[in-house]
Amino acid sequence: MRPVFVSDLATGDRLGRDVYTGRDGLPLLRAGVRVSDSYRQSLLRAGITSVWIDDGMSEGIEPLEMLHEETRRRATAAIHDALREMAREQPKSGTISPDTVQEMTAVAELIVGDVADNVHSALALNDLANADGYTLKHSLAVTTLGLSLGVRVMNKYGWVDLHGRRRRDGVEERLNMLGVGLLLHDIGKLAVPSEILQKPGPLDEDEWKAMRAHPLLGVEILKKADGISPIARAVVRSHHERWDGSGYPDGQARQEIHQFARIAAAADVFDALTSDRHYRRALPAHEAYEAIVTRGGTDFDPEVIDIFRTFVAPYPTGTPVVLSDGSSGLVHTVRPDAVTRPVIRLLTDPSGASIPPREIDLSRTPGLSISSTRSLVTAPA
Repeated sequence: MRPVFVSDLATGDRLGRDVYTGRDGLPLLRAGVRVSDSYRQSLLRAGITSVWIDDGMSEGIEPLEMLHEETRRRATAAIHDALREMAREQPKSGTISPDTVQEMTAVAELIVGDVADNVHSALALNDLANADGYTLKHSLAVTTLGLSLGVRVMNKYGWVDLHGRRRRDGVEERLNMLGVGLLLHDIGKLAVPSEILQKPGPLDEDEWKAMRAHPLLGVEILKKADGISPIARAVVRSHHERWDGSGYPDGQARQEIHQFARIAAAADVFDALTSDRHYRRALPAHEAYEAIVTRGGTDFDPEVIDIFRTFVAPYPTGTPVVLSDGSSGLVHTVRPDAVTRPVIRLLTDPSGASIPPREIDLSRTPGLSISSTRSLVTAPA
């Protein structure tokens, strides 16, 4: 299988995975369905930006399932319900119900468990391509990446208490709190006018002021909610703070920023860069990866980036690539000990001629490297 933008789907492409939308757990389209123009339009109307297809060139390529299907569906439903509840109740109570908080906490625990089961695997966020639209996908992807970072940061560095001491006790409970904060990190955007959130061009100064208010608006929403920990609120408030003090809303720097907010910051930006937005197309994963890694020590906590660079896949499974000698193929496997140099299924030789598919491990082939992900490969005849 390989991921494809819905806008790039060809008539007759066969879906490799069920495509889900909404909270009812029923698929919009089933795996194995051949794409038609009407199906493609249905996907776009549903806010689905990419899907997995199964074709000859990608046969046998299987992405890692970072989250169990039940976790994914329950998380999607919980986020969907929270957003719907807030949209309905925000003008009245301005908060979320205890039942919603309880479900968010349960979902966070499920994601922590799934992430911990895959702690020795590379992470490719295109595994979450079937999430419903940007808001749901973003919340789920940021939570998955943020908790994956959190588990690894805790394992290597521990956490820092109010006295500046490194500790390793109570990690699971803290990760559950981090998960709730990540699931709700953008809840303040419900109080930002939709014309600003969905504006197709650059924001003017007043619009940016309104947008930058969303962390504090989120804190206000959660202030009245029972069961939301101070750690979760810190993630909501401070996920746009930057290591060098250039962020908002408080202009905090370095250790002034809560450790979990520093983790959330990297996860939030990476997923935003790799997602389609109203004003730009998604960046390829490797460009977003470089943007995050090179900003360690300026925008992002160096300890967080030290972990990020070791397990996030810049070339996710199924990505079409061109190698430095001109040959091309698909990323077949991402090894956790060499995330920047995956195993490639070669499909063409350096002249562009089709060849029988074969795998080559770039971590053991120092003379070759990936030079491009922009050229599409074609299936061998």
